[in-house]
Amino acid sequence: MEDVSGFPTKSQLRDLKRREIIRCAAARFGSQGFENVPLDAIASDIGVTKAALYNYVASKNDLLMQCYEVGMDRLVAAVEAATAPEGTAAQKLDAGLQAYIVTMTQPDMQFLWIYTRPMIMAGKQRIIRAVRDRLDTIMRDLLANGVKDGSLRADLDPKLSSLVILGAVNWVGIWYNPNGPQKPEDIAREIARETLYGYLNNT
Repeated sequence: MEDVSGFPTKSQLRDLKRREIIRCAAARFGSQGFENVPLDAIASDIGVTKAALYNYVASKNDLLMQCYEVGMDRLVAAVEAATAPEGTAAQKLDAGLQAYIVTMTQPDMQFLWIYTRPMIMAGKQRIIRAVRDRLDTIMRDLLANGVKDGSLRADLDPKLSSLVILGAVNWVGIWYNPNGPQKPEDIAREIARETLYGYLNNT
């Protein structure tokens, strides 16, 4: 039954606490490295005991995967927002890829590409596959629309092209150095331009 008192329900309070834990963990994992952050530190940051923390997470690896799910929701939302404005499919694709790269290289996001890869071989394929499929659908639709509106090559295969593009872009999360001379926005702009160059209809 819906609570009409104006106060958060027990379920809402639990979800707020879970998200607070995830935000804290993402910041810690991103700045210190997953292997260097004990659960005790996260519990201390949010003002609970380690025992209380286990009411929200089963293990440190479980917390990492919760960070992954929330982070990927954020990534998909960023891409969807970037591709929403009017424009050709090629323009939308360019904006979407830039948003993807800028989002994935944030300090509280980049660690996901480094530390969740081993999880693919640890029984977490379903979660990883679900996120991959969401992003693949967005890319395929944009590529197919680009063929239709003439902004992309008529002979491209949306399915194959999506795999190639996402495969290339995802590696940015592995090699990007946040202490390097280039800002995420600069890297995103250049990589999006280079990645899409061969797909544009220049006739």
